[in-house]
Amino acid sequence: MVDSNQVENEPDAAFWQMTDKFIGFANEQAASNELGVVNASFLFASARFNTFLIATQCGNKETFEAEKAAALEYFVNQYKIALTEHMADYQAKFDTYITASS
Repeated sequence: MVDSNQVENEPDAAFWQMTDKFIGFANEQAASNELGVVNASFLFASARFNTFLIATQCGNKETFEAEKAAALEYFVNQYKIALTEHMADYQAKFDTYITASS
């Protein structure tokens, strides 16, 4: 299954650099596309890559089929945690974030 210990314990500098690059790319796309389309594409790409990750870690179809429910639960839970944290951050700093991006 997914080895998430490094990210869950303490993300390193490479994690934050990649995160910033992904967000930067999404922001570039948002300049010429609707935000909803950019968001849907970002979610789809993440789901596609998550599935690829699980498939490569499983190594064969039988193991993939056996692990997919646990993987789905893991990724949905991780997304919910991250989304909840970011929503709390935006709630606390809404005027600063929205004014800065307008």
